[in-house]
Amino acid sequence: MVESFQVIYGDASKAIQSLPAGKFRAIITSPPYYGHRRYGSDGQEIGREQTVEEYLDSLAKVFVDAKKLLTDDGSLWIVIGDTRRRKEKLRVPHRLADLLVRAGYKFREDIIWYKKNSVSSSSPDNFSQAYEYVLFFSKNSRSYANLDAVRVMGNEAAEGRNRRPLPEMVQFGPERPDKEAIERISRIIHSSTPLTPLSSLPSTSEIALAYGYDPEKFCPTCYRKFKRHATRRRIGGHRHYPIFAVCNPNGKNPSNVWEIATKAHFGNEHFAIFPEELVKKVIRFSTKPGDWVLDPFAGRGTTGIAALELGRKFIGIDLYPENVERAIANLSSKSNNWNGTK
Repeated sequence: MVESFQVIYGDASKAIQSLPAGKFRAIITSPPYYGHRRYGSDGQEIGREQTVEEYLDSLAKVFVDAKKLLTDDGSLWIVIGDTRRRKEKLRVPHRLADLLVRAGYKFREDIIWYKKNSVSSSSPDNFSQAYEYVLFFSKNSRSYANLDAVRVMGNEAAEGRNRRPLPEMVQFGPERPDKEAIERISRIIHSSTPLTPLSSLPSTSEIALAYGYDPEKFCPTCYRKFKRHATRRRIGGHRHYPIFAVCNPNGKNPSNVWEIATKAHFGNEHFAIFPEELVKKVIRFSTKPGDWVLDPFAGRGTTGIAALELGRKFIGIDLYPENVERAIANLSSKSNNWNGTK
């Protein structure tokens, strides 16, 4: 049986040199902050550089060297916060992104991780820092992506503003669309102008019925009645009218703002913990069961814990032996339950 995880003791910039190329479908990590915390006594620890430029160069070197470790459809995910000095934000996340783009990565997204339980600042003239960035890069123009694994219910359903309709009141797709009615509606719309009276335009219910949707039934994702999905006012040059928005029955595409609470630490646990919920979302989207995931700044092993729980395999690297021991202990209990099929 192939081992499901490994945690390497050492400097990330050196340890990655011994790892095989093309092994990992995703690199997911939260590197040390610049000038915020000391994680141990090693003077070479990333984050203790004299200038932010030196810090960014140190981080960029790790990720540039790690690029060859990714599969051709692999991706890099960096959870990183910004830093203030003399009341000025240093723009750490996006300056790092610039360096990695110059090195050949494709910058796919800058996701906002909103920490809904963030602590208020005591600063007399700064806002509280309630978010960090999740920077998403791909090795090449395309990367593996499983959007269905991270789809979300629509706002109305998620927030409970609408009651869940009875099963017979939910419609998952069009039923017997009327081509003649669609052509008639299209002629009316495409010959209209912004001055055309609304009374001469087809109603949303007419449009819904023409396209095969019962206007009194509900979308399976957001629970809006279908007549609210049929557009009325996009006329005059909008050849794609009508837009009939029917949500994917598996859910909507998630936004690039993720509202996830931070993870508390207990006792002598590693104190800079990013939440497993965040890591799992990235893993579900960017990897398949059985894939290898790398975290070059492993800490207590959060990325590995999430990876093993989802049936992936994991390699982590950490500069401090106590973190390596703790991560191995945390991961061992997960690996006993791993069967590669989740």
